[in-house]
Amino acid sequence: MYLQENTTFVINLCLMRTIKSKKIKNILLLLSCIFNAACNNIQKGEIPVLNLCNYKQLSLTNISLMEIAESIKIVPLETNDSVLVSTIYRIRIEKDKLFIYARNGVFVFESTGKFLNKVGSKGRGPIEYLGLYDIFPKDNYVWLLDQLGHKALQFTTTGDFMQIVELGHENYTDFYYTTNECFICFLPDLGQSNTDIMLSFFDISGLKDSVQYKKPIKGDVLQRFVYREGSFFQHGDQIKFKHLFNDTIYNILNNQMSPNMVLNLGIGKANENARADAANKGDDYNLFQGMYIAHILGENDRYIYLLVESVPLFYDKKERKLHKWKLILPQDERLNIEESKKFVPSYIDKNGNLIGETVSANEEDNPVIIIAKLKGSVN
Repeated sequence: MYLQENTTFVINLCLMRTIKSKKIKNILLLLSCIFNAACNNIQKGEIPVLNLCNYKQLSLTNISLMEIAESIKIVPLETNDSVLVSTIYRIRIEKDKLFIYARNGVFVFESTGKFLNKVGSKGRGPIEYLGLYDIFPKDNYVWLLDQLGHKALQFTTTGDFMQIVELGHENYTDFYYTTNECFICFLPDLGQSNTDIMLSFFDISGLKDSVQYKKPIKGDVLQRFVYREGSFFQHGDQIKFKHLFNDTIYNILNNQMSPNMVLNLGIGKANENARADAANKGDDYNLFQGMYIAHILGENDRYIYLLVESVPLFYDKKERKLHKWKLILPQDERLNIEESKKFVPSYIDKNGNLIGETVSANEEDNPVIIIAKLKGSVN
């Protein structure tokens, strides 16, 4: 399945001065207004387009998190000599537990922040991970994706080892557990694979299916991994996927992909051939040259949350309006006052919770987890 590039008609108003016909000028002005208005709305068509082409012109507005949330839960993670959480890479919530993947391991906490246990350990043993990349809890278990070890390890939430799923010799990165007892792995195109597969579907017995969604790169490429190059998120029961080098958001259902929405980033559109264009240009070359880096970090019934060039954006589906918000946390003695004024959430989970971390009032303590139930969430 290949999605062709969308084309956008852009009017250069500078040419207006050279046009003598008043009628033509009026027509061009009307088309310009239509184009500019479209930059704030989702256009209806065969594939909806979310226009972000004017996001740089939006003013950054301070807004209290309470204005867009029904409720906010503040969870300070327990701190003691044996529980010191370093840089956090992933926060997951499953039932009444918090799962924290940090630089120094995988930690499990109660919903109150009380530490329970760690899961797995780094090493070269058969049930250890060599290079952990992601985690995903499901029911009473948690899966760990070992990128360098080419395997997925399943543990109970209490830390007991259960089983291993071998992933072959491919360098899978991001993954997501689906509702049909399978998990999806994303394979970046580094020009080394013997296949053209980009998404692979596994169950406990191994590889079950695969989907190619882009043309493979041929020839020399810059073989560089990009953190969170492929990202999954879930809105209700619908799992969605976006690749950093592609501006299309895909639905995933029954091991198949279909376009859900296209981001219009104008001159900063994604380049699927970026690695090939960067071949032989040196390790210091910017792989995202000319691109606006757009991460989709989740969706509920009201909002789509994005990071474009590290700028947090919220698209209000009800008002059909794009916002550039600087979120302010409520005053609380458990929070660092300065850091609470610049809260950048990590993602929206499938239940419509806006989840992220901030600094504790005591900077020596573990981080504080913020769980905000967004307005417009059904669950």
